[in-house]
Amino acid sequence: MSKLDRIREARQAVQEAALRRWIERSPERQKNLREVAERGIGAADSPMRNERYQTREAMFQKARDLRRIGALPLGLERRMGPTLDWTPFAPSDGARAAGRPVARVVELGGRGTQPVGIATCFLVSPDLILTNHHVFPTKADTVGTGANFLYEESDRGIETGVVFEIDAEAFFYSNEALDFALVGVKPRSEDGRAIAEFRYVPLIEATPKILIGQAVNIIQYPEGGPKRYAITQNRLVDLLDDGFLHYDTDTLEGSSGSPAYSHNWQLVGLHHAAIPEIVDGKIIAEGGVVWDKETMSEEKIHWIANEGIRVSALIRHLSGVTMADATKQGLLNKLVQNSADPADAIAKEVTQPLIAPVPSSAIAASSGHNFNFSGPVTLNVYAAASQSVAAVARPVESVIDVEAPEKVMRFDPDYKKREGYDPEFLDPKDPKFRVPVPRASEARLSEILKGKNGKPLTLKYHHFELQMNEARRLQMWSAVNVDYDSDLKSSRDRKEFGTDKWIPDPRIAGEAQIMDAEFYKPAGNIDRGHIVRREDNAWGGTEREIEFANSDTFHWTNCTPQHEAFNQSAPGRNDPTYIGMKGLWGDFENHVQANLADGDTRACILAGPVLSAKDPSHDFGYGDIQYPLQFWKVIAVPKAQDGTRRLTVFGFLLSQRDVVKKFGIEVFRPGRFKKYQVSLQRITELTGVEFDNQLHRQDVLRGAADEVAFEKVGEVKGIRGGR
Repeated sequence: MSKLDRIREARQAVQEAALRRWIERSPERQKNLREVAERGIGAADSPMRNERYQTREAMFQKARDLRRIGALPLGLERRMGPTLDWTPFAPSDGARAAGRPVARVVELGGRGTQPVGIATCFLVSPDLILTNHHVFPTKADTVGTGANFLYEESDRGIETGVVFEIDAEAFFYSNEALDFALVGVKPRSEDGRAIAEFRYVPLIEATPKILIGQAVNIIQYPEGGPKRYAITQNRLVDLLDDGFLHYDTDTLEGSSGSPAYSHNWQLVGLHHAAIPEIVDGKIIAEGGVVWDKETMSEEKIHWIANEGIRVSALIRHLSGVTMADATKQGLLNKLVQNSADPADAIAKEVTQPLIAPVPSSAIAASSGHNFNFSGPVTLNVYAAASQSVAAVARPVESVIDVEAPEKVMRFDPDYKKREGYDPEFLDPKDPKFRVPVPRASEARLSEILKGKNGKPLTLKYHHFELQMNEARRLQMWSAVNVDYDSDLKSSRDRKEFGTDKWIPDPRIAGEAQIMDAEFYKPAGNIDRGHIVRREDNAWGGTEREIEFANSDTFHWTNCTPQHEAFNQSAPGRNDPTYIGMKGLWGDFENHVQANLADGDTRACILAGPVLSAKDPSHDFGYGDIQYPLQFWKVIAVPKAQDGTRRLTVFGFLLSQRDVVKKFGIEVFRPGRFKKYQVSLQRITELTGVEFDNQLHRQDVLRGAADEVAFEKVGEVKGIRGGR
């Protein structure tokens, strides 16, 4: 069987699965189409999706305005790709730019023969191409294949383009459930051209990049022929929680492995299957007759829809993939870490007014037009009366020659050597100061994420470790060693560690972690709340250790949704609405640090969210996600008491219930929040997290049945100056 025949056979199974999903979603899809027809684009999407979409679109327009006058940094411009070149007319410069990284998957023949097209692929990093699993289910299926770029029609006829050999030895990962394959490609073609000249399409996780009812543009090599742009009658009609999207079309059958773009050429999916019209269980051909497999080709089928895999689903899955080889893992990590939303980078660029320099001659003759671009950025462009608008829009050399790339946060690539939490950290010589990690109770043990040995999996980081609640995709508990000694802290500013960037832990599945696009990004008033604070963990004997410890706290496994007024120690610094309020989560630890016993700088902190079955939930397009309303924290420190140095343990329950109720997770309203000192036994009752008996014995509220509310941190029992 030839490669092309095998792909056709495999594609049929994929199409059958897509058809089942299409039929199951018929009621929801018809509802979407009715709402769009009656009320317009966006009517079938949630208010939050609409708001987030409009915000992203505004950022891209501001970037275009900045570039038009030469005030957009080159580093950011390069990241934007065809999005900046979009025009309402197709095929456009944007379409051609979006199509440049798209290649024909070909079966290579011998010398003097033309390669045979079998599918489509596209570059998603400088080293990797993306196509379907049913194209490359195994490494063996890549042998003798290549990526043929620029195989397209021109005024001179069909250009043969350039071919790069597929290199599965450099990288290969294929997944059947999501029908994708990520494969390496040689850096040089047979005639010496560099793969880098074709750029790549980054897998941007952000949502929403498209609304129901908008166009889905497919760039493809149908049936192995030259490049085609499917740009008409191709509306998005449905988004599925399990990672797929449906778009209707009566144009060409989409080629396996094609990129699916939004109307302004942002990648939204990987195309993988066409859906035929079905009547009474039979496939219908063009003209309304029943399709006969024996006598009709697939081109005769009446294709009514297409299905693709959402980019966010791909990133979520790839985030949890672990490669055996360190070099291959590095390629994968680079791809995943490049999934940040460029709209956020644009927002940073336009938070301060930028005045674009113009030639002095234009200023001298500025008695003519005055153009103002308003918003978070104001751009004042002056032009002489005799100048055209086009002349004013020319890039200004003194601006575009300057590139100021932001520092990228670095993570330790070696996860095997992370030492985790040390129970003997407070005093290795005295067992009375031992602080063991907590554990899930028998009743909740089944919820804990297990390792390959079937036992609870403990994820170790620099200075801390944690266990995940698999059902909630949030941590069950964490334990961190903290040293407040100034000699172990870095003198560098926080920004010198690099721009804050949350990443998945590659040791567990991406689906086991809640990521940005699923909750944090669309929920406007929700912080990506550290359980282990970066300020607590960023210490060490060397700058490298401090940097890696700081970065480790930015894994999604250490993140829980926390309202910004609750999470930040001084929320008014970032939002004037919060001025005068103090966030308990940050402020409390600042106070504890100041109240350690003389000569002691160390503390052990156990913490986590209260994961209750009654927690509220919200669906931002990926199914309901429950978010916690309460958080617990246990702090163990050596304290001098009655002339004796002894272990002292404090338990706390910090609640954002009132904050969320009154502020909301999407719309802000003023409110208050609660804080309590509680016994460890009370924390166990609420959370199902159990503590060592030694910690119970040293608990300052041991035996207290009720929560003790306090308004000021100084009122905490057991703290110097407290009750």
